[in-house]
Amino acid sequence: MKKQSLIALMGLIFSVSPKLVYADGTAAPAADANKPTLETILTNSGITDKEYIDASYIGHNQTPNTNIQVIDPTKSSFGLHQLGVVIAKQPKEGFGGLVNVIAGSDAGVICSYGICTNNTAQPFSGGSLALPQAFIQYAKGDWTTILGKFPSLAGAESFDSTLNTNMTRSILYNHQPFTHTGIRIANALTSSTTLTVGVNNGWDQATAQTGSKTFELALNETFTPDTSLVASIYSGAEAMPQVGGTYSPGNISPVTYTTNTIGGSALLPTNGGRSGLRNIYDTVFTTNLTSQTTFIVDADYVTQQNAALSINTVGTETYWGIAAYLNHQFNDQYRVSLRAEQLRDEQGVAIAYSGGGTPLGANTVREVTVTLGYAPIKNFELRTELRADRADNPIFGTSNGSLTQNMLTYGMQGIYKF
Repeated sequence: MKKQSLIALMGLIFSVSPKLVYADGTAAPAADANKPTLETILTNSGITDKEYIDASYIGHNQTPNTNIQVIDPTKSSFGLHQLGVVIAKQPKEGFGGLVNVIAGSDAGVICSYGICTNNTAQPFSGGSLALPQAFIQYAKGDWTTILGKFPSLAGAESFDSTLNTNMTRSILYNHQPFTHTGIRIANALTSSTTLTVGVNNGWDQATAQTGSKTFELALNETFTPDTSLVASIYSGAEAMPQVGGTYSPGNISPVTYTTNTIGGSALLPTNGGRSGLRNIYDTVFTTNLTSQTTFIVDADYVTQQNAALSINTVGTETYWGIAAYLNHQFNDQYRVSLRAEQLRDEQGVAIAYSGGGTPLGANTVREVTVTLGYAPIKNFELRTELRADRADNPIFGTSNGSLTQNMLTYGMQGIYKF
């Protein structure tokens, strides 16, 4: 359903405001009711728009591990996470395009290497503006091609807050690509089956870090109007950090190479670094149990070659995980979303303590989240959330500098859509 723009909202405000009066007391001319508005012009031109604001308070009883909760790096903070704008024209035939801009604290996390507004190649320092999507589209018959920057097909969650049912992101989300820059071709083989292939720069790279490319393959199958499955594979080389004589704890911190956040020690191969083949196999299954209840399962398996496993030691890093979601809409105003997940890290690198230090070996982290949503009006939702994380080995920082196995997260979020 098309969202009203801010301009349309202002037009509504003025339409119900008192009649304007000139200084001499005469009434201003009434607006021409038949004059087209900008909203009408956009609609008639086939242009859609979406605008929203996401602001929240999030607190933790321990210091967050950003390899577990990537969007929430501070222990207790109010924040303007996103001011998002999407403008698109995507006809069923011919050329079109889409542009998506996000401003706010989330932008420094989801921005891609090469176009971050503060591109220092350090985690969470991408600035306050991101361009997660910007692409040209051409559609012809059963074929659709896009060229530019677009969301990854892997995963059940999105960088767009309005598309998620929970306030925090899953553990899996932090270990999946956010976006890709390249070309994607989709073919509707049947009314229920779509095959997608593509070539891109890799995980979250507007500018390529290696000379090779990442290949994308996905199959989307709609079994019934209520049940679907998306299976995707991404395979390609990713830049790796140095190990050896210049070793420091941060050099084996997982934010440098096993997640989509580019770390300062993830040197480009041309600057003395190296690369390693990264594969991700992702499957998302969705089914509507009833008209009000939806069940989703997201499963991942990831391998990373040439990963720094310890000082002067490289090898293959492997992790896998599964996340399950149960969403229930009580009525137009109230809903609840439950999420439970587990990520198993076979080498203990991908989910190690994000402050640096030697990985503790194989580790498993689990989390359970409950989110309550209340929408007093159509365009606004207030969310409250409680989340509990637990790891087999300690990975969460405490106030005295030690590590612990458990962390509790609580928060409130408001999302307003124009």
